[in-house]
Amino acid sequence: MEQTTAFALIVAAVIGMFGLLFIIRRQRHEVEDAGRESPFGVSTEGMKVCPKCGRGNLWTDASCIYCGTHLKG
Repeated sequence: MEQTTAFALIVAAVIGMFGLLFIIRRQRHEVEDAGRESPFGVSTEGMKVCPKCGRGNLWTDASCIYCGTHLKG
């Protein structure tokens, strides 16, 4: 095998290893971040907010779909 071909294969293998490590690292962070609360606000306009759990429900709901608490209105 020529030296340039061997060198090209080594460089390609190193780039592949770094790519694989990057993908694994990104997937691990996605799993860790899944349990965290989103930093973005959520609009509850036109919704009833549950007094017990604080989650938004449709304005037509009589009770909270998350915890079952009776909603006013």
